[in-house]
Amino acid sequence: MKATKIFPALIGILLLVSGVFAQTKPSTFFIVETMKTKPGMSDEYVKSEMEVWKKVHQERQKLGKIAGWTLYQVRYPAGTSTAYDYVTVTSVNGWAGIGEFYTGWDFEKIGKGLTKEQMAIVNKTETLRDLTTHQVYFCEDFISAPNLGTVIPTYLWVNYFKVPSNHWSEYYDMETKLVKPVHIETMASGKGKSAWGFYSRVMPYDPSTYPDNAVTIDFFNKWEDMDANIDYQAALKKVHPGMSEEYYGRQIEEARTMLKAELWVRLDGI
Repeated sequence: MKATKIFPALIGILLLVSGVFAQTKPSTFFIVETMKTKPGMSDEYVKSEMEVWKKVHQERQKLGKIAGWTLYQVRYPAGTSTAYDYVTVTSVNGWAGIGEFYTGWDFEKIGKGLTKEQMAIVNKTETLRDLTTHQVYFCEDFISAPNLGTVIPTYLWVNYFKVPSNHWSEYYDMETKLVKPVHIETMASGKGKSAWGFYSRVMPYDPSTYPDNAVTIDFFNKWEDMDANIDYQAALKKVHPGMSEEYYGRQIEEARTMLKAELWVRLDGI
């Protein structure tokens, strides 16, 4: 995260709990930045985020500039050919919060608790990683398991979709009216995912570079939760009586095209 930010070009239409995609009042936006570490700099970069930048974000939170911040590692896909291997997600409240994010970088205030050594780490951040993308998302919908409590999910399956032009309302209804009730029913069992979120990109708008315009996230507390024995057929029968699995699946597939999926692991947050 740089001390100086530039507000990108706007558009219309993503994401967390304590810095991942959870919706609060007023509307929550998520500023998502992807990072590619320089060769051999991964450990030093993570240390800089967790030991120095976290302190900066905590000060920004105290000043009301942001609502939350989280650091994730992209576990899959991984390797030297991937575009990024870490993600930071900063949550802000409403459109005014977006403005506060970009103007809240006065280090006379937010860096007052840092030592000279820590400020040196702030100033060398660009030598540790490249900021590859900078996007703003809006949380369209979010649900969590009744037994989630104060537990913050560790593992996130992030699914990217392309919704056809002029078909957003159909896609929105599919996610919120068709699929969401099934998620609620399966989470009531206490197995599998602990939360589910649905997000849309607000900016930038560039279909050639960002073909996806919608994201859903499946949250899991433990690694093994991703392979829990869930009876989706029974859940579908209870939530949508008389609906066949074939019809249910067809409504999902016809509403959007899935472009890719990533597994994120939460490393730290405020």
